[in-house]
Amino acid sequence: MSAEDKKELVENAKNAKRSRSRQLDKLQNILGIKFKDKRMLARALVHRSYLNEHIPDLSDNERLEYLGDSVLGLVVNEYLFKHFEEYHEGDLAKIKSVVVSEDILSKVALDMKIGQFLLMGKGEETTGGRERASILANTLEAVIGAYYLDSGLKDSRRFVLGFLKKHIERIDSMTYQRDPKTTLQEYVQKKYKDRPIYEVIDEMGPDHNKEFRVRLVINGKEVITGTGSSKRKAEMDAASSALHKLEKGDIRI
Repeated sequence: MSAEDKKELVENAKNAKRSRSRQLDKLQNILGIKFKDKRMLARALVHRSYLNEHIPDLSDNERLEYLGDSVLGLVVNEYLFKHFEEYHEGDLAKIKSVVVSEDILSKVALDMKIGQFLLMGKGEETTGGRERASILANTLEAVIGAYYLDSGLKDSRRFVLGFLKKHIERIDSMTYQRDPKTTLQEYVQKKYKDRPIYEVIDEMGPDHNKEFRVRLVINGKEVITGTGSSKRKAEMDAASSALHKLEKGDIRI
């Protein structure tokens, strides 16, 4: 290799490093946090598929993901323990399991555009890896783990609760009241000053073994259908399904 070629390689490497540094600064602005050592954030954004095609002495983010999962669990459990004193252990565990689920974490990561900054192999990328729920959720956990090592528990707590507190409150408001119809009605009344409407759209089977299908309408929009051996059971099924999807963020009304 000529001296000129070596010089070009060195210059290209410097340009790539500067470009990556700018990307990390942009992500920090989106996240609302500042790393003391940006190398920690950089490592959190290396998917294992990237190592198969690039520099072998890099480390992927799986160990940071493992740590971040524990930090996330601690922060959420501590918050629930302090703010939901009337709940038993089982109730707290139920809220926590939804809050730290792949569904919630991946949606948070998608809103933060974390996938755009992730280093991954071309094969993984071409199959939709940057928007895959499992990869997004795991990467967010890796970022949490990296930030914990970089800045400690106090700052990590502030970071995690900054994007999860609203989900905790939303899930609590929909899950821990009375029956699903009552819970949904209170939610809809608070948000729209209206009430859910249940319409029977089908009756199937003989009189001794009927099955009803109802349509749930909220704010003039059909949200979901439910079935049951009575009108009330079909309505309860529709309300329960709607609450479950609202918890996961799969529907917006």
